[in-house]
Amino acid sequence: MTIAAEKPTSLNTLLDQCGSGGPDNPVNLPQSWTQGRTAFGGLSSALAYQAASHIEDELPPLRSAQIAFVGPLFGTLTAEAKMLRRGRSTAFVQSEISGDKGLGLHCNFVFAKPRETDVTAADMAEPVFPPLPTDKDLHSGPPQFFTSNMEYVGKRIDTSTKTNRLTRWMRLNQREGLDPVAELLCMGDSLPPSMMGLLDSNAMVSSMNWQFNIIVDNPATEDGWWLIDSHTHHADHGASSQYMSVWNSEKQLIATGMQSVAYYA
Repeated sequence: MTIAAEKPTSLNTLLDQCGSGGPDNPVNLPQSWTQGRTAFGGLSSALAYQAASHIEDELPPLRSAQIAFVGPLFGTLTAEAKMLRRGRSTAFVQSEISGDKGLGLHCNFVFAKPRETDVTAADMAEPVFPPLPTDKDLHSGPPQFFTSNMEYVGKRIDTSTKTNRLTRWMRLNQREGLDPVAELLCMGDSLPPSMMGLLDSNAMVSSMNWQFNIIVDNPATEDGWWLIDSHTHHADHGASSQYMSVWNSEKQLIATGMQSVAYYA
């Protein structure tokens, strides 16, 4: 008799566990959502957003997130959200994730209503868009790593080619019923730091903080595919700075970002 392999715990299941956060809604971190000795940063960011988005009814759309990766997160995770200020059109919400070793993630989320404006601008250079993946030749990571929950073509990074830029189509393999903003936060951090494309060996790297700006009201794409682009524009003294962007299947810019990444090489 053949026994079907058990699916990894989906992002939606973990978001449901988190609910509105607090000690009554602990999240049991599965090994399949870790990277090294900590939770995958995209997962912890999505959990922090989940708690923040449930702090009050009828919050406006999320526009911006400031995320600090304070320390490792593992074991039982707890989200705590706090309203910092609620105005007529904008809400600032603080959200933190703690694990078995204490605080691991600190976030400030900005929710804001759209406004009519006479001024618009769009000046982001498009990356090179590979063809949208088909169902052939899709890869996922090993079951003990967060990429087991994702699909992509080839490797997320090819260390044989020195580059300061990484661009890949990425998607979750279990997406049903997901809040699209939680999905976007999760996938926005799904590539390795682009600094890794410049390294000659497997040196340790660690994201320290992340600024993430969502520039559309309703993020959407075909079959879950997001093009993630990351470009290291400066590296020295063990710290690199990278620009990031997320595009959908229609080549529309959905979100922009910036990360500071520590490296030990």
